[in-house]
Amino acid sequence: MMTQPKLVLYHANWSLCSQMVRVALYEKGLEFDHIPMKLCDQYEEAENLDKDYLKNINPTGVVPVLKINDEIVRDSAYIIERLDDIEGKNQINLWPKEAQAKEELRQWVYDTTITEGVPLGKTLGTAIAIFSLGLVEILVKELSLKAIWKIIRRHPRRERKMVFISTYFFSIKNKVGPMGYKALVDSLVELENNLDDEGYLFGDFNHADINLMCCFYRMVDLRLDSILEMSELPKINSYWERLKNRPSFKKGILDFNDHEESLKKAFPDDFNPHLEILKSKIKEKA
Repeated sequence: MMTQPKLVLYHANWSLCSQMVRVALYEKGLEFDHIPMKLCDQYEEAENLDKDYLKNINPTGVVPVLKINDEIVRDSAYIIERLDDIEGKNQINLWPKEAQAKEELRQWVYDTTITEGVPLGKTLGTAIAIFSLGLVEILVKELSLKAIWKIIRRHPRRERKMVFISTYFFSIKNKVGPMGYKALVDSLVELENNLDDEGYLFGDFNHADINLMCCFYRMVDLRLDSILEMSELPKINSYWERLKNRPSFKKGILDFNDHEESLKKAFPDDFNPHLEILKSKIKEKA
């Protein structure tokens, strides 16, 4: 067995893309050091906007970032693809070797994460981001004006800067929700039609399954998870059970849970106003 390179992960506990990379690391059985970051949308420290982080780690000011020895690797999709080339303790391939299968998987991967350049609400991953704004708004409104001023001055990504400012001074969580309806409904119905009764999206567990595991758990956080139990989506229901039973689910997601109090503030009655609308749309389309 080849010596594993030194891996250092810069990540945040609740970050969807950070969850994906952590799950991949545990699936591969790779040893890694991790540096948890206090992000600007949740903490006064705003470590992702520190000058050293922006200069030496990630000039876009986001997580996750993986150091492979001295190489900096950014973007969760690319990070996981790189991790698949590293031999870990577990014999698993997260990417197929065949070119055609790789291209099919790549589309699912990019549709189930927050891909740079893809407008919010256009894919499953960006629809999840839309529905997450309710929680983001709760977190941002608890920041001081000094912290908001730091975001205004230092955040290099204009679209994120504008979201944080808008949620701090106004309330947009209920206004933007409908932007994610179509993508969420269409994606879940398409997934239902592509799943087998057993196994995973492309047979063996792979990168797309990692992303869907994290998206589904975000639906749990957002009180939308009863959608995954609908009678119209029986294959998704059993698929979600299989995903939850993987050890990487606990290690990469549940063991990094640090936002339960914020969730109680965002959903005091465990109620999401978009839930019944989404269910009705799924019933119409399924």
